[in-house]
Amino acid sequence: MTDDLDRTEVLDAPRPPSSGIERVVKPKLVRDATIETIRHAIIHGRLTPGERLIERELCAATGASRASVREAIRQLEADRLVDVTAHKGPTVARLSKAQAAEIYELRADLEARLVRAFCARATPSDIRELRALFGEVKTAAKARDKNALVEIMQRFNGHMMDVSQLEVTSDLLRSLLARISWLRVLAMTAEGRISNSVGEISAIVQAVEEGDSDAAEQATRTYIGNAAQAALTTIAEGDG
Repeated sequence: MTDDLDRTEVLDAPRPPSSGIERVVKPKLVRDATIETIRHAIIHGRLTPGERLIERELCAATGASRASVREAIRQLEADRLVDVTAHKGPTVARLSKAQAAEIYELRADLEARLVRAFCARATPSDIRELRALFGEVKTAAKARDKNALVEIMQRFNGHMMDVSQLEVTSDLLRSLLARISWLRVLAMTAEGRISNSVGEISAIVQAVEEGDSDAAEQATRTYIGNAAQAALTTIAEGDG
């Protein structure tokens, strides 16, 4: 019998509900769909730090086989979203305030390099695409759609990565992507953070359009610094 890792479609038949899991738009392979569904639930807080991930419940929630769920757990462990211990099994990873602060520091330096390279290499068409993505950010922010904001900002940064041609910088950012997305959602829970971030991203786009790499870097560092403050405050409150 062929395992569902080899299927090219995902079955859409109704499945039993499970706490914390909701279906998202799925890639073609069941394996990829399972990874994305569980990742989405962790990033958006429906599966909480320290929560045990029980295989049979994940199978019921996602409609995937045990093989697909185990593959998803392995990938999410590589993304540092899941911890696996010998006697406890998989649990949603906890991110300490110190770890989060370090991620934000690295992110600021990496994205500063990225935006400077983008300013140097972007064509008018590349800049128009960045402006169009920012238009999507504004629409999602107005609707307070956190799911959409996470997805759009991934595309916003992905566009910068493609144009910048900074392979190592982009690889390092991608290795942090899952945790950056988790922290992004956490920051958005702070009052006023979503609306404030729109103005900060606008400043980045405007500096890029003006070809001012210094201003673009400063705007990027301001944006990430304010996001860090919001997220770290939320983490501290949760630890209190």
